[in-house]
Order: sequence, then structure tokens, then C-alpha cells
Amino acid sequence: MNDFTRCMFALTMILLAASPEQDLNVVGPKAASGGAHLWWIAPASADENARFELLHHATADDERQFQVASTFTEHPIALAADGDRVWLVFEALQHKMEVVSGETKFNPASELWFITRGGALQLCPSIAGDSLESLAAFDGEPWAIVQGMPGALMLRAGQWRSVELPAAINACPTRMLLVAGGVLNALGQATDNSIKRFKRQAQSWIEFPMVARDFLYAVDHSARFACVTGKPAATQVLNWVEAGELVPIAATTSSTTAPNIGAAARVLGMEDGFAWIAQTVLATQNTQINQSHIAMLPSGAAEFSEPVELRVQISKASRWYHLPILGVLSLGAIIAAFLIRALHSPLNPLGNGRSKASATDSQTLAQPPWTPFQKWRRVVATAIDIVPCAIASFFILNADIVAILVPPLWSADIQMSIPYIAMVVASLTLSMFQEIAFGRSLGKRIMGGRVMCIHGEPAVWWQHIARNILKGLVLLSPVLAIPSWLSQTGIGIPEIISRTKVQANELDSE
Repeated sequence: MNDFTRCMFALTMILLAASPEQDLNVVGPKAASGGAHLWWIAPASADENARFELLHHATADDERQFQVASTFTEHPIALAADGDRVWLVFEALQHKMEVVSGETKFNPASELWFITRGGALQLCPSIAGDSLESLAAFDGEPWAIVQGMPGALMLRAGQWRSVELPAAINACPTRMLLVAGGVLNALGQATDNSIKRFKRQAQSWIEFPMVARDFLYAVDHSARFACVTGKPAATQVLNWVEAGELVPIAATTSSTTAPNIGAAARVLGMEDGFAWIAQTVLATQNTQINQSHIAMLPSGAAEFSEPVELRVQISKASRWYHLPILGVLSLGAIIAAFLIRALHSPLNPLGNGRSKASATDSQTLAQPPWTPFQKWRRVVATAIDIVPCAIASFFILNADIVAILVPPLWSADIQMSIPYIAMVVASLTLSMFQEIAFGRSLGKRIMGGRVMCIHGEPAVWWQHIARNILKGLVLLSPVLAIPSWLSQTGIGIPEIISRTKVQANELDSE
């Protein structure tokens, strides 16, 4: 038993010695700030073959959206940003850590940010070593601290060059590089949790004393040096570091505000203010949904804004394509209505060759007396059919009232009309099946109407299908409803083409 205990103790010590030392980047998601650009890593799936996404958000995007800049099968261990450029480092393979870099640009045509040079990150010279402690970017050049090396590495002219670090930093078990206040900073956290800080100025390191109790991580910022303090389970505080002392700015968004994401959040500098980036994982029995949230702290503000969910950017370059499609379909429906009406007219010279007098008499005989469904009843019946589907669209698509009332013909952005389109498609599908089975929809049953063939007999199934498809076109392009309003009997384009009419019930007409 004693021998077994000794072996287990020795094995435990070996594993602890071989494990990589903890760095300052372990708090929250892996993220970096380039001032006006935020970058972070998020898992794309929860399966064994998980993929990881590089996400990007720009301050110029007022809609609080992000883009998926790239996707990886390997998990990046660190990333750094400078302006609109980002660098990522991956785990070591054969004692080399791979480095990729990319630059993002804005396309005004599509209103999208995208990675340049073919839409992919470019391979940079790899870093020799097995583990990375820290990564930063300054003046367009990435800097790295590799575990076991006494100095830092800087990528310049396609080659990693060694830069000496202060001895006090190398003596600390945890080392970190950070850009704050327009200069590169080197931080070291000693075994007693004290923080040592050096600024790099004129190719040399200058020490700046810093007292930070319960230090968690430093925050990259364009103006001054900032850090987050506080126990992970407690409320964390964002602080300025002035003359080595902490000046509280605001409490970060904690687990009390966002209980699902408080522990997976990180504060980054964003231009003159700060941004709070967090990841939410919504897990179900078979799927996992990853959501990104952001909260803002403008310069001079005393607290972060409420977290809002970031949405994936969608190109607006072709969002207006529905307008010409609806225009062509509407024009085609109008032409088809005129042609069908002319072909079925008794005055058609290509018909039976009857005289005008006999044709008029035959038309009178062919159209039995009927009671038209009053227009206001048709409107109410349509509303009864649509309201349940409008409520479903409101809750399922998480839309607002305005979006449900906006037809696609009235909006240059098809995305705005998706709730309306879903409502129309669902309601007309239900109405079509009801009319095929019972000759009328729920709304017509309540208001006392029935769909009939133009000659008075019950309409057949294909007439119900054609009528509802054309009715959907009218709802998507409301200008097609003008003929129906101008007709005394309310017959519009759907009725003309499908050869149907909506007739009032006898009891209703009395």
C-alpha cells in the first residue's frame, strides 16, 4: 500500500509539473480588441467534431451585429488585434504553434465586414515552442510570450525576433503582454498575487508600480490602462489604474444581470469606452445554440448598458430582389385577368361566332342570380383567417407589431417583411384546405360566405388552390386589390382567373 501511495504521489507531481502554467487569458472567452473592432472565439457546435468560429464586431455597426470571420476545426489558444487586423495562434504540433492573420474591410454595397485576401486568414511564420502564455499586437506587429523562454517574440519582416523582458517579469509565474494607452505593457503576477507592470518606451522597459487586489485581468484600451478585479463568483469591478492605484469605473455585468453568462464574459476596450462580451449556451436534448451578447459602457458613463444579443450580419446587397419579382408577378396577374375575361366574354370574336345580341342573351342566361358577399364582410372574414397566424408569427419569429403589418412591396428590405410573409402563407394555406373540404374558410363561415364557381355550382379543388395562391399575391402586393374594390360585386383578380365568386348565404342575405 505504501509503494502504491508513493507511485500515485510521484505521478501526480509529474502531471502538475508538465501541465502548462495558468495565464491571464483564462477569464471569460478568448477575445481581443482593436479599438473599433472586437474579436472573440465561440464554439460552433457541441459534438465531438466541434468547430470553432472567429467572430467580429465593428463599432460602426449600429444594429449590434457580428460576422463569422472564419471557422476552424482546431481551437485557437490565443488571439490579438490591432485596428482592423487580427492574429490567432493554435496549439503546438511538432513543437511549433501555427499563426494566422487577416484584415477586415467594409463593403458598402453589401454593408458587410469581410476578411480580405480571398476571404480567408493567411498563414504567418509559426512560433517555436509548445505553449503560449500571452499574445498582443502593437503597431501592426504581433508580440508573444512563450512558456520557458525568458524574453518576448515580435514578428517583423516575416521573422520572429527575440525581445528582452524585464527580469522582474520573467521571475513571475504568470506573464502577459497588453496594449493600453497607446503603448505596449508587460505584466507579471507573482506567487503572492502582486502585480508588476512595465511600459515599453524608446526600446526599453520602464516600471510603473501597481497595486491591484483580487486582480483578474488587464483590459486593452486606447486611452489608459484598465483592469478588472474581484473574485470570479462575486461582482467584478472595472478600474482605471492611475499612479499605481485603482480608480473604480463601474461594476461589470454580473451573474445577477445575466445568470447564464455572467461567468463567461470579458471586458474589452472599445474606442473611448468599453464593451462587455459574453457567450450564452442554450442546450437542449439534441442541440446546442451559442449566442453572443454585448453591453456597452460609453466614456464617462457610470454603468454598463443592458446586454443585448448580437445577430449574425446579413448582406443587404440583394435584399430588394423581391421588388422586381413582385412587380412582374403583379403585372402578369393583371394581364392574365384581362385575357381570361376577354376569352370568356360572349363578345369574343374568336368564340362561337354568335351575334352580339344572342351573345348578350346567353350571358344573361349563363349567369344565374346570386347575392354578392359584401366587401366589408370579406375584409372581416379575411381578418378572422389572418389574426391567429399573425399571433403565431409574432411569437415564433419574435417580431414586432410593425413588422407584421409591412407587406414586402412597401419595404426595400425583404428581411423586414418575413413576419408578414409567414403570416400570409400560413393563413392562406389553412384557408385553402378549409375551402377545399368545406367550401369556405373559418372567416367566411362566421361572416356567411361561400366560394362558388362563376356559373353557380360548387368550386372544384383546383379553383380553390388557384384562388388562394392569387389571393396571397394580392396580400403581398396590395395594389392588386384595386380591381376588387372598384367592382360592384367585389370580384377581383383571384376570382377572374380562377373563375370563382364569393356568394353570400341565403340566410345571410335576407
